[in-house]
Amino acid sequence: MSRRWVVVVGCWVFGLLRFASSAAAQGPVVTDITTIDPHTFKAIAARLPDGRAPKVDGRLDDAEWALAPVQGRFVQREPQFGWESTERTEFRILYDDKTLYFGVWAYDSDPDGIIASELKRDSGLRKGDQLKIVLDTFHDHRNAFYFSTNPLGALKDAHSVEEGRTINYDWNAVWENRTTIDDKGWYVEIAIPLSQLRFAGGPGDTVWGLNICRIIIRKNEESYWVPYPREWLALGFARMSASGLLTGLRGLQPRRRLEFVPFASPHVSRNYDAGTPTRTTKEVGFDLRVGLSQSFNADFTYNTDFAHVEADQEVVNLSRFSLFFPEKRQFFTEGAGIFDYSQNAGSGVGAGLLSLFYSRRIGLQEGREVPILGGARVTGRTGHTTIGAMSITTDAATVGTTPMPRANYSVVRVKQDVLSKSTIGGIVVNRTGGGRPDHRAIGLDGIFTFGKHLEWVAFAAKTFNPGRRGKDWAALTKAKWTADVFDASVTYADIGERFNAEMGFVPRTDIRNVQAQAAWAPRPAWPGVRQLRLNVDTSYFENHAGRKESQSTGLDVSLTRQDSSVVRVSVDSHFDNLPADWTTAGTVLARGGYAWRNVRGSYTSVQSRRVYGTASVDIGGYYNGDKQTYRAEVSLIPKDTLLLENFYTRNRIVLPGAAPYITNVLSTRVSYSFSPDLFVKSFVQYNDTTRTSSLNLLFWYIYRPGSDLYIVYNQGWETDAPGPRDLRTRGRSLAVKVTYWWAR
Repeated sequence: MSRRWVVVVGCWVFGLLRFASSAAAQGPVVTDITTIDPHTFKAIAARLPDGRAPKVDGRLDDAEWALAPVQGRFVQREPQFGWESTERTEFRILYDDKTLYFGVWAYDSDPDGIIASELKRDSGLRKGDQLKIVLDTFHDHRNAFYFSTNPLGALKDAHSVEEGRTINYDWNAVWENRTTIDDKGWYVEIAIPLSQLRFAGGPGDTVWGLNICRIIIRKNEESYWVPYPREWLALGFARMSASGLLTGLRGLQPRRRLEFVPFASPHVSRNYDAGTPTRTTKEVGFDLRVGLSQSFNADFTYNTDFAHVEADQEVVNLSRFSLFFPEKRQFFTEGAGIFDYSQNAGSGVGAGLLSLFYSRRIGLQEGREVPILGGARVTGRTGHTTIGAMSITTDAATVGTTPMPRANYSVVRVKQDVLSKSTIGGIVVNRTGGGRPDHRAIGLDGIFTFGKHLEWVAFAAKTFNPGRRGKDWAALTKAKWTADVFDASVTYADIGERFNAEMGFVPRTDIRNVQAQAAWAPRPAWPGVRQLRLNVDTSYFENHAGRKESQSTGLDVSLTRQDSSVVRVSVDSHFDNLPADWTTAGTVLARGGYAWRNVRGSYTSVQSRRVYGTASVDIGGYYNGDKQTYRAEVSLIPKDTLLLENFYTRNRIVLPGAAPYITNVLSTRVSYSFSPDLFVKSFVQYNDTTRTSSLNLLFWYIYRPGSDLYIVYNQGWETDAPGPRDLRTRGRSLAVKVTYWWAR
């Protein structure tokens, strides 16, 4: 990389810092959040008289709403921290023995400016106005149920554990929601059956934690009923230790849930590569949930089917280590928060710090599905202890040409609350069968939060594999300080040479790793600018013989505008010591040490617009050669609820003595929601490295609450020549899946 680039970036950074240090961007603060006691925020729920309930139609004109007191006065987190919301928001809460009702009046002085374009169940809802509700039903200041909607009436729900460290957006409840819009704003009417929540009731008064958020996207405004420190970012909404109180609940009796969801799923498929004839199967199975107590549930699954799950996004791996792909299968994502040992594996954003349990090891082999015969899961909470246990058995199958015998995968997780916001815990994972020696691993962990800014985590684990004794331990510790204008962290990991987390995701062993990071993020008084962030990080790996394995150091500068668009520039240096000859980009690199640098730049536009996206370029070295990577994500909303998403990545690598190595990966997703209950989608991918392409079509109809109809068509192609020409069909399949939800 040219030194001129380094000088240019350095001068640009220096100029930004001078401006930021001279700016003082604070207007008058209405609310001093640092002095707020969240427990002084008390909402009162009114009990409905017997036989009376509001009609859930989003109009909020039922006489029953007059029984509940009005609550409101929302405070901004962005863009003007501590100021009152620019638009008035009021809410009321009703309940009876079976249902909790929310009515929200989201007044708007410019109703034509109300924005919404998403209707699909569990959409991100980041492209328009939004209302979010969190409920801490055990009032343990740690865990929460999350419900969200937009002006179109979309349904999104989630389950948050441990102050938002893991948020499971694949948790689904059966609830009602309706919205309306008029010349004064938009209105929300929600009915949540108490059977969908876990809580400790009784004949007396019950207190829950509560917070409500409103987002006005045209103003990029986030406001909250109970404000919280800015440095907690948007996920601070799940920190129930800073929530308000929901009072007035009396005589609630939790019900033991019984839910039965049978399914029928006929499949028609043909594999042209194997030359097999068309195959027809008629699969049946079920999921069963039994409430063992008010806080413990048992889930059972038989002949589990994931025909409706979308394929992974195509990527080209140019590193020496395995890539992490998020779990998408609902049976596993539902328990992600409880079984999470690595602090953030359940969030879908990465493997976490030290992953001993990675659910994609179950029922998937080399990207192909292995049939799941059945399994069971028990999860719940007693006092200050959270317990989870799961056992899954996969059936015998042939993956490609490799026979896979039947196997069993089990995991037990225990977490104990300590202090006010901390936990200690342990995990045991075990695999038997599968044509391999049995595997077992154990781990202990502690996550400690001190005040509003400091967090410390520690993990220790050991694996047990026949013939691999000694040097099979791993330990990791991390301390992190977070504030609005400054954050820093330091991490140390030590992973033994024979540590084999077969059911987890630990891509590197025989290493000692030190990571450090520090960031300064002032909020300068520049027109249109929300925050500037300067981040420095470094990571150093060596093996247990003291040999340097790899190192990276980076300087990253980003500028976030008030409209939420982001500009980012970074400079990185890398070192990697290849322990043996390695083939990459079509060339064999000799063992030894390599050093190089990169410059990256990116721009992310405003998501609420009809056209939005991200573009980035990465230019610099790659071992002893050069690499350019270009990425673009462009999304269009030509009409409400019609979304076109396009993703493109291009790599160009030039290594000494070799022709340029070029890869292109392109994917397009087109989706349309007719209503919150009817959704269609097509997803096309092309990868010229593997010379394959694929098509996935999905029709999803929720024909009654909790009951679904899926129609899924998949087809794959391949070609011997670069470029999408002369495509030959590899295989095709058609699946229909019908589920029926029965509960009492």
